Amino acid sequence: MNKNFDYRNKRVLIVDDQRAFQIMLKTMLINFGAKDVTHVGSAEDALKLCRHDSFDLLLVDYNLGSGINGRQLFEALKMDNLLPIHTVFFLVTGDNSKAIVLSAIQMTPDDYLMKPFSQNELNLRIQKAFNKKETLLPIYQAIKNDDFDQVMEECDNAIIYSSRYRNYCRLFKADLLIEKARYDEARIILEDFIEDHPHTQAQLLLGRVYCLEKKYQQAIPLLSDIVKHNPMILDGYDWLAQCFKEGGDTEKALEIVQRAIKHSHLSLDRQKLLAELALDTHMNAVAKEAFFAILMQTKNTIHQDPQHLINYVQSIILLAKNEGDQFKQGRLLQEISGLFHRSSQQHPYVEEEELLALEGYSLASIHNVKGNQVKAKNTLLKSNETYLTEPQITPEWLGPQLANLLIELEEFEFAERLKPYIRHTSTHSEKLLANISGEEDSKEIQFQHHNKLGIEAFSDGKLEVALEHFETALSIAPLNTGAALNKVQVCLALLVKVDRPWPEITKNISETFIALEDFPLSEQQSERKAELRKEFNIQRMQAKKRANS
Repeated sequence: MNKNFDYRNKRVLIVDDQRAFQIMLKTMLINFGAKDVTHVGSAEDALKLCRHDSFDLLLVDYNLGSGINGRQLFEALKMDNLLPIHTVFFLVTGDNSKAIVLSAIQMTPDDYLMKPFSQNELNLRIQKAFNKKETLLPIYQAIKNDDFDQVMEECDNAIIYSSRYRNYCRLFKADLLIEKARYDEARIILEDFIEDHPHTQAQLLLGRVYCLEKKYQQAIPLLSDIVKHNPMILDGYDWLAQCFKEGGDTEKALEIVQRAIKHSHLSLDRQKLLAELALDTHMNAVAKEAFFAILMQTKNTIHQDPQHLINYVQSIILLAKNEGDQFKQGRLLQEISGLFHRSSQQHPYVEEEELLALEGYSLASIHNVKGNQVKAKNTLLKSNETYLTEPQITPEWLGPQLANLLIELEEFEFAERLKPYIRHTSTHSEKLLANISGEEDSKEIQFQHHNKLGIEAFSDGKLEVALEHFETALSIAPLNTGAALNKVQVCLALLVKVDRPWPEITKNISETFIALEDFPLSEQQSERKAELRKEFNIQRMQAKKRANS
């Protein structure tokens, strides 16, 4: 404990909706010597205070009743630049559920406290946080000044002169270099660090570098090992999923993100990635749940946006459109109607005219799914008349959806008028529209096309043609294990067909097995790989016998 630490010159803000806890915490701080302690019961009140005044220490409860929670308050304060660089921010909670704890840690406040805690523990943690903040203040000041060279210099100074935070600053420097896309420099720091200290955070950053450099065969084993031995490090799942996504194996990427969300569903970015992968793999029910989570998590926060609302509407439409059971389809469509019950109260962040237009679009979509195109057309044209006559004022988030539904309803002229003003600003929206209208991502189409032709050619005994298609499929999605195993199977069939050594094909099989070595496979894929390897070994032994006879 630092005997020179002085609470008397610290301005403290307590944010907690429980009056008893406010008083208890204030009493502790006064016992430490604090003279200036303010407390409020909501995040909204805290925001008002912070807009007009600054504090040295914020102690904020995670759960603050209705409205913004502590995590969202922290986000809002950072976004609005209301946290001075010297301020220490603590998240406090009595909820020890895994999802809440992991969500709070991922927000990277200065510290995180679980209730109940002792007066001594609070004092130690506060002093430790202030000591770290004071030591690293030159780095934070350089970041605030947007002086990257100075940031690097201050990191180097801390690495040399601060034994306590040396390793932290080495990793912090690597992280900043990654953000600047200076991957070579970051990789050198991290590889050197790991050689001295097999540190999980360093390994995670290195896996991230490999992923960003598209070195997936190096990234995947490293990140897989991290999540295997440290299942609570959720960033590991995110980057591992990103590797498989970029490599073309979206199903594997989806499975990995779902594993992460089982640990904690309270990450907006992770829910967005889940929604995107679910759409890519046509897991429409999963996509719908992800879009609902996004809508709920952004409510009353700095991230609330009409785009999240319309994405959720579209995800329901997509699911309903592919639902054969009319009862289930009806239940799904009722969910859309429920979104617009007391709509101005539910969605106060959307302008009234825009909200009415969205409601009309949604109702028209419901009629369209039910097969009543005439009613759909009338509803859409009436509710969106302003935007159809003045397309230049159509909201960005609504324009693509309007045009798409107009085309489905054969109102081509109205759709053409809208097109010059359409700006696709949401990947999710584009994918939803593509799936609703029956189109798919071109990369996915090309891969499935060649993989299917390869299977058909193999079934017909056209082995050379099959091999060509599987190789083309793998050039589009190089990490797709199914296509790789298909390729091996064709190559083995070619070896049997020619009944003689074929070095090029043998080399092709060996290289494919090596490439598959580091990739996690499903149980079925592992069994298939083992059977193919066994067959390959048998053929090589037979080839040796023939060569020696």
